[in-house]
Amino acid sequence: MKISFFLVTLVISNIALSQVNLDKGKRIWLTTCIQCHNRDPNIKGSIGPEVVDAPLEVMTAKVMTGKYPEVLPAGFVPKRKTKAMRALPQFKNDIPSIHAYVQSVKKKK
Repeated sequence: MKISFFLVTLVISNIALSQVNLDKGKRIWLTTCIQCHNRDPNIKGSIGPEVVDAPLEVMTAKVMTGKYPEVLPAGFVPKRKTKAMRALPQFKNDIPSIHAYVQSVKKKK
């Protein structure tokens, strides 16, 4: 099971590296995501939580289905228990760019 999780993570990482466009990720964040999340991904939004700590696989599941993955990555704890997120599958190919943008503005702790 650990090997398959590793392979899935590796595949997602390779996809992310080949498809990242920070400007596009920022544009989507600022035009779509801030309807619920804060303009600053480090801060809680009116409905959605801060997302800077969400791994790519969590963000992928949330954007595609509106739900957390059935098995959460080790160490990840959801910030909110609400189920308000709606699926946004039209952004399937842009998730790596959105995630990269969010990570690019992550504040150091």
